[in-house]
Amino acid sequence: MIKTTSTLVAILLFSLFSFSQDNGNFILTINNESINIDLNETSEYKTNSGEVLSICLTQPDILTYSDDIISFNYSKEMSVSNSKIDEGIEQCALIQSTGNGFLVQKYTTIDPTSLTRLMVHELTKESVNYGYEKTEKPFKLKLSSGQTIEGIEATLTYNGTKEIYTIATYGEKDKGIIVVTMLLDVAADDTEMIDLFLNSLRIL
Repeated sequence: MIKTTSTLVAILLFSLFSFSQDNGNFILTINNESINIDLNETSEYKTNSGEVLSICLTQPDILTYSDDIISFNYSKEMSVSNSKIDEGIEQCALIQSTGNGFLVQKYTTIDPTSLTRLMVHELTKESVNYGYEKTEKPFKLKLSSGQTIEGIEATLTYNGTKEIYTIATYGEKDKGIIVVTMLLDVAADDTEMIDLFLNSLRIL
């Protein structure tokens, strides 16, 4: 458990950044024939019979992240990172430059439900030490896949500024997830992004 605790602390510090997404230079393969194509640009393809086809590769406004454990929706303007943190721990995250965003830690060797209070402490201690006033309330959400995540919503205020963290967990024997949402810049109004994530989150 000591190793797990120290790993979590490192993960929290590591996660507060975002990743860019490159949408150029896609390759479309038709009947073993490759065509270079860019997103949202129209290209022509000539079939063996001589017919000329117009091809355009587009991307929907809302994308879906999915792996063996979870799935959720997010805007095409953003990018989700996924990384292996330690043996039995993976994390996917979507963090804006403002610090607003969310992350999910996926465990395949332990039930993480006992780590909620630790996560709250690690996420908020720097602000509390600076002088922010912290209030907490229970958080509970039934996912679209039927499971319920439970935890804590912590609100920190200081001289008219506000930070809101939600930490919730779901666990079974030797597996589970920790869900974290962060609104560090309330003025950026990223609540829609977080609501889309929470409303579409599924445990598979």
